[in-house]
Amino acid sequence: MSRRPRLPTLNWLRTFESAARHMSFTTAAVELNLTQAAVSQQIKLLEHYLCQPLFQRMPRGLQLTAAGNAYLPKIKDALDRLGLATQEVFGHVKEQRVRVRVSGAFGLWLMPRLSDFKQLFPDIELRISRVQWVPEVRVQDYDLEIRWGTGVWAEPEVIQLTEGQLQPTCAPALLQGDYPLNCLEHLQHHRLMHISGNLSGWSDWFRAAGLPAEQLSLGDQIDASDFCHMATLSGMGVMLGLDFLTEDAVQAGQLVRPFDLAIASAENYYLIKPEADKVSPAAEQFAGWLQESIAS
Repeated sequence: MSRRPRLPTLNWLRTFESAARHMSFTTAAVELNLTQAAVSQQIKLLEHYLCQPLFQRMPRGLQLTAAGNAYLPKIKDALDRLGLATQEVFGHVKEQRVRVRVSGAFGLWLMPRLSDFKQLFPDIELRISRVQWVPEVRVQDYDLEIRWGTGVWAEPEVIQLTEGQLQPTCAPALLQGDYPLNCLEHLQHHRLMHISGNLSGWSDWFRAAGLPAEQLSLGDQIDASDFCHMATLSGMGVMLGLDFLTEDAVQAGQLVRPFDLAIASAENYYLIKPEADKVSPAAEQFAGWLQESIAS
């Protein structure tokens, strides 16, 4: 039985193809997320394995040798075939996976409803990661993002999901005691919880209510609205809650809204498609389900 010929390491071949295509070790290093030294080392290892130089190192760049020039189209064709074969056999797995980045507090609404999505789309695998602020991330790291803010961002497709109202919200226990929250005057005797970074806050609500700013309690600063929600459930104080996020707890009797006055939120939740023309069918199904669920 004849033995198969030994093959060079795939990483060496990928590095050679990238360096030859760009005629630059530096550009290949950026594309492959390697250092320039690592690219140079892998090319040297491949040349040593083949016992022939593939590049001529010129004072102002690279040039393929005759062997390198003959080798390049064959390696490129082989890598393309490997890619197509992998996509043909396993591509459906990736297409059925949706990576969603979610601003933390939105999870209060989303997570209890995901079972509805799974019943409709049992074959779609969700990968959900929680974010609070907007970091620098690579587009390829996620398929969709649910982001809190003003909606003014550089992504190609930004869809507004909510149009929220902010209203004082607290645990039912705060309607009892020495200063029950049944009149505006008693509000100054309770801790007001402030969500750091939000554009709309208690000062805006006090202004709309005609209350003097000096009655604003120092309260507590919390930089995550889901943490603020949990603190409010415990009876710690009063938060200016977004109706979209507090509605479930209000309906369940876990929270109450002691005053009717609500103000419009300067920020809302938005659905971000980082590469609108490359969104997978599975991601589009999740996006459609999300918008329909919020609207219903």
